[in-house]
Amino acid sequence: MNKQHLYTTLFLALSSAYLSACSTSASDMPRLSEAQQKQLASERAGHLRQTHVRFNALDKDEDGYISRAEFNRSGDLAFERMDTNKDGVLSAADPKPEPRGQDTRSEQTRQQQAQGTEQPRRERLLKMPTTHSVDGMLAMYDSNKDGVISREEYAKGRAAQFAATDANGDGQLSYDEYVTEFAGRLDQQISQTGKKAD
Repeated sequence: MNKQHLYTTLFLALSSAYLSACSTSASDMPRLSEAQQKQLASERAGHLRQTHVRFNALDKDEDGYISRAEFNRSGDLAFERMDTNKDGVLSAADPKPEPRGQDTRSEQTRQQQAQGTEQPRRERLLKMPTTHSVDGMLAMYDSNKDGVISREEYAKGRAAQFAATDANGDGQLSYDEYVTEFAGRLDQQISQTGKKAD
């Protein structure tokens, strides 16, 4: 057997093994019920509506784009808010920050919560990491998985996120770029949710 034939045979065998490991038949994938699929679709739509709100909140000069400065300002504020013990790093040791803004719950909801009679909320199927919690920040920016996010690690993660979102590389994020990037992450999470379903 010559070397070329040996390499070709080895390549085909390894390729076949790789493809077999990567592919799963439809029967191997857990199925979501119709109700779960509807819930995921509804939650996805809600997340996308929030993306519109977030874009407008970040676009401080209202020019229809998020500049790198606007993006960085938002990130700096999020880091400072979560770093409640002001040690320059984020970790589970940071106490939970105080709630922002006023209490928007209705009087009825407040009474029900105080009495413990509030109807339990339906558990979300589509859970996205968020900068509104240390756990979310760790999921998004703890690149070395040591349970701590330094300022440098956070800055690198934010820079990578901006670059990944800035599809045309013009140094600013359009509405379409911002929504498209987030929709992609939503769809990845939905795919993971489907795989975790029983």
